[in-house]
Amino acid sequence: MPRKRKSIKIIDVKNLTKSYGKIDAVKGVSFQVAEGEIFGLLGPNGAGKTTILEILEGLQTQDRGTALVLGLNPLTQASLVRQKLGIVFQQTRFFPDLSLLELLELFASFYENPAPLEQVVERFELKNLLPRQFSELSGGQRQRFILATSLLHHPSLLFLDEPTSGLDPAVRQKTWELISSLKQEGLTILLTTHYMEEAEILCDRVGILDYGKLVACGNPIKLINSCGVKSTISFMSSKPINVAKLEQLQGMQMVRRDRYSYSMETEIPEDSLRELLEWEKNFPGKIFNLQVKQATLEEVFLKLTGHILE
Repeated sequence: MPRKRKSIKIIDVKNLTKSYGKIDAVKGVSFQVAEGEIFGLLGPNGAGKTTILEILEGLQTQDRGTALVLGLNPLTQASLVRQKLGIVFQQTRFFPDLSLLELLELFASFYENPAPLEQVVERFELKNLLPRQFSELSGGQRQRFILATSLLHHPSLLFLDEPTSGLDPAVRQKTWELISSLKQEGLTILLTTHYMEEAEILCDRVGILDYGKLVACGNPIKLINSCGVKSTISFMSSKPINVAKLEQLQGMQMVRRDRYSYSMETEIPEDSLRELLEWEKNFPGKIFNLQVKQATLEEVFLKLTGHILE
């Protein structure tokens, strides 16, 4: 039997602590990021996400604990780390008088073996934008250009700090597609976000932060299931259904009936829904207006912290 491939720790954080005066920004946080995964630091503004990122980037010094990036100390071995690291900050500024082409040429000159500019331009759909200045771009165009500059040197690890903050939904979804394609190419990504949907769609694992503490860490679906957060399946029926029969479906926690309307709570909505549809095949009536309200990380956050994500 072949041995299971051992995952490589691209990021290894242990008991990380950082204070600013009397404010404890990060309180004993520990997590690892494996090679090839997207790991999300999820939490509201002020939770400590950006502080952790800045420590990993070598821009801040922790008070206690250790942080290794690609097996290196980002503070004492900063030059080695940055050769292999791509960074997209929350806010990025460029020389205002240079065109996008001039900026790409400038950034490419910083590296020994940069990616061919024509490939980068095509990948991020920048061809028609090259004569423009950065200030003339829309939000989505800016994000594509920033991503392009961060990947010119073929990094092994990409940091994305709130990559879709302030973007409209359509542009946000396009950015998600770009990020997903980078993961498919084997790039390891650490992102921070306060968008629960973004974390659920993109991340293999998430660390949920609240007031500087890591309150949960794991795969989004497994976190939802382990916290006992329930999903709801609701529908209407043309004929009465014995509630006891519905309660026998896999994962069912509670079934409510209001005349011809039914609502079922389940911890495993996919399995429960599959069994419901299979059961319907032998049901003499008809089920319609079927709706599934999936449990979300938002509800996990509320259950773990006692307050909603703002």
